[in-house]
Amino acid sequence: MKKPLSQFPQTIKTPRVVLRVILPTTENAERIFNIIEQNRDYLEAWQGHFGALHTVEDVKKKLEHRYEQIANNEGVLFGIYKGDDLIGRIRFFDVHDNACEVGYWLIKSANGHGYMSETLSALETELFKFGFDKIILDIDDGNSKSENIAKRNGYKLEKRLPMASWAKCVGKCDSLIYVKDFAP
Repeated sequence: MKKPLSQFPQTIKTPRVVLRVILPTTENAERIFNIIEQNRDYLEAWQGHFGALHTVEDVKKKLEHRYEQIANNEGVLFGIYKGDDLIGRIRFFDVHDNACEVGYWLIKSANGHGYMSETLSALETELFKFGFDKIILDIDDGNSKSENIAKRNGYKLEKRLPMASWAKCVGKCDSLIYVKDFAP
């Protein structure tokens, strides 16, 4: 990217949720840790990195790392808020040329209401305005909820990487690479 990610919007609003960059504060780490604890089995099924987050300090270190990625032009992490409630997160990362990857999760009670499709659409709009022309979603084969979000939002399956991923709920699995290109 030609522009520094520090110029990327820090807040993105949709009709029902707000995306805000998550600052690496102790308060935010405690809030996220509590959410993880309340949803651990659900989140760990497809998101293996939660297994390494055992304390508030673990979460704070992860938030600090994610926040440093903004200054290093590597990515941006957003919390997804419905009112005052943090219901998930979405981030873009692996920034190269004018492409990036997007990853996301929601707490169990927020699934099935269209929040992630709405969130992803809003983030896409800002990414394309900012100058990105390709967004990549790397989805574990079998994660039908995430795959349905990709399809609903107009992503196309570009390739299948055999046995390239691992998820707690299915073990070794294919990685499905979905892509959306910006067409002016």
